[in-house]
Amino acid sequence: MAKAAVKTPPPSRVRARTKGLLLDAAVRLFARQGVGATAINEIAAEAGVANGTFYNYFRTREELLEAASEQLAERFFDDITASSRGVTDPAERVAIGSRRFVLKALHDPTWGAAMLRVWASSPVIHTETGKEVLADLRAGRRRGRFRFRSEAAALDLVGGAVLAGMRTVLEGRAGDAHAADVAALVLRGLGVDAAEADGIVARALPPLASVPPLASVPPRPAAAAGRRR
Repeated sequence: MAKAAVKTPPPSRVRARTKGLLLDAAVRLFARQGVGATAINEIAAEAGVANGTFYNYFRTREELLEAASEQLAERFFDDITASSRGVTDPAERVAIGSRRFVLKALHDPTWGAAMLRVWASSPVIHTETGKEVLADLRAGRRRGRFRFRSEAAALDLVGGAVLAGMRTVLEGRAGDAHAADVAALVLRGLGVDAAEADGIVARALPPLASVPPLASVPPRPAAAAGRRR
């Protein structure tokens, strides 16, 4: 009897899987011991691949950090968007996103610090987060909730305030209440009445799907420790 042919995954799938192993390994190590203390050979070992494999995907540790941070930002923003699907008011959706990012930085400072490092230089983060925020800004203006002349300026207002708020909590200059304060000022800047803005940010946040903080990402299972290429 002829043996059944063993299907080999296409190269693109193998590359995607290996790249994912390296990204997840980097997140775990950066969380456990910091970026500066993590060597490339440690990332390769944690991922279960040979040292040389790392350079097939990333040129430097910093390039890997940026890719890992972008991945984390996209996952988090996707979760925020999913949690807000039942919210019909674009002003409340903008407030939810603003509050979530500041609170995430406060309670997961490793993630927050990584976001601040890569946000300004990462077109991926700008594109992925910006298009969702822009959709809410446009919807808010159509419905008379927001008043602004320039979409670019409105995006800068939201992004700039949120990033500054993240930096403030990371530096220990404010606590949980800062997220709502930042969101309220963003809404006021977009044309929402001050009293209404305060009321919107006082509402309970919708449940968020579980996004583990960097500090709690589990180590790679021992069974996966075999070397892969």
